[in-house]
Amino acid sequence: MQLFGNVTTGLGAALDLYQARHKVLAENIANSETPGYRARDLDFGDELAAALAPADPAGTPGEAKGAAPTAPHVEPTIDRDATIKPDGNSVALDTQVGRLAENAFKIQALTQILSSKYQGLKRVIDGGKG
Repeated sequence: MQLFGNVTTGLGAALDLYQARHKVLAENIANSETPGYRARDLDFGDELAAALAPADPAGTPGEAKGAAPTAPHVEPTIDRDATIKPDGNSVALDTQVGRLAENAFKIQALTQILSSKYQGLKRVIDGGKG
């Protein structure tokens, strides 16, 4: 049995994906002066779409009907568009900081949406009080 609806579950999965990207971007910034380090990123568009898609009520083969989806997992890939400096490092600090700020904004927005959903659930549990 799924405790929360598909929207809440999908938003939680999206938040997990953006948090994973945040970690990768922070690692890039931390290694901006490491010779030979290549900037990485997460491309999780397909996984994000799957996390936010309506669940199939029939389920998939081998999965219980209406089962909660598993947490999405994406491996970082080397940013092939990044320019490689003479020391072999491909981290452009201004680009990474901009991506980190944009990602942080998305995490904050998702957190606020989830908080609103949980507040609504709390009001229902409290019988409409508060």
